[in-house]
Amino acid sequence: MTKSKIMLATGLLFILTVLSLITTLNSASAIIINSVDSDILRPGQQGTLSVYVKNDFDYDVEDVSLSLDLSNTPFSTIGSTEDSVDEITEGDKEQFIFTLTVNTNAKPGDYNIPYALTYKNATSQKKGTFGVKIRANADLDYSASLDNPVIGEKSKLSLKIVNKGIGEAKFVTVKIVPEGYTLLSEDSIYIGSINSDDFETASFDIIVTNSAPTLIAVVNYNDLDNRLYTSNVALPLTVYSKDKAYELGIKTKSKIGLYIGIIILIIIIFIVIRSIRKRMRKNKSLKNVNGK
Repeated sequence: MTKSKIMLATGLLFILTVLSLITTLNSASAIIINSVDSDILRPGQQGTLSVYVKNDFDYDVEDVSLSLDLSNTPFSTIGSTEDSVDEITEGDKEQFIFTLTVNTNAKPGDYNIPYALTYKNATSQKKGTFGVKIRANADLDYSASLDNPVIGEKSKLSLKIVNKGIGEAKFVTVKIVPEGYTLLSEDSIYIGSINSDDFETASFDIIVTNSAPTLIAVVNYNDLDNRLYTSNVALPLTVYSKDKAYELGIKTKSKIGLYIGIIILIIIIFIVIRSIRKRMRKNKSLKNVNGK
C-alpha cells in the first residue's frame, strides 16, 4: 500500500471516529422529562399536574411543546392537552402545567400517561410515558346488633362494617374489649378486604351481664398504598331483662309445659272414660245374670 493510501485511510478513520463521538454526545444530550408532580388525584375530582422538562443540550432550545395523549386513560383536561414555552436555556428546566379531571368511575391505582415532546429544529418528536396515581380512601361505617338481647343469656354480638368510600380497605382486623358482657369466643377477628360499596361482619359469642353494655372495638386496616389506619369504635347496645323481653315479645315463654299438661289431661280423661265404660259393661252383665 502506498503512503498516500495509508494517509487517506487514516484520515477516513479519524473522520469516522469524530463523527461517532459527536453522535454519541448528541444522543446523550436531549430535552427530557425531569420530574412530574401532581395534586392528590381522586375519582370525580380535579387536580393540577406539573411536568418539568429539562434541556440537557449545551445550547438554548426554542419553542418547546409538550402534549399529552389522554385517549386511553381515565383523565381529561380543563383546557388544552398541550402546553409550551418559548425557550429553555442550556441546562435549565421549565414547568408545564395541566389541569386534569379524573373520571368518576376511575379505579384507584397507577396509570401511565403518554406524551410527545418537540422543539424548534427537532428532527422528530420525543415520545414516552410518565406515571401518575389515582388515590381513594375507604370510608368505614359501623353498626352493632345482638341476636338475643336478653340479660344473662347467650347471644351473638355482630359488628357490621360498611365501606361507603371509593377506596378498598385491606387487611381489616377487629379486636373488641368487653364492656358489660362476658366474651365466650376469641376477642380478635381477621376480616380481610372490604371493597367499595360492600360490607363484612365480625361476630362474637357473648353473655350480657348488665343493663348497659357497650361494643368497644379497635378496627385496623390498610389503604391501597399500604398506609395503616385505626378506628376506635364505641357503640351502645340495647338489652332487656327477661320479663321485659317477654313483655315486648322479644322472647316467648316455652309452651312445652302446657302441651305436656294437655297430653296428661287427655290421658286421664281417656282412662276415666274407659274405666266408666268398663264399669257400665260390668253392671249390665250382672243385671243380665240376675234377670235370668
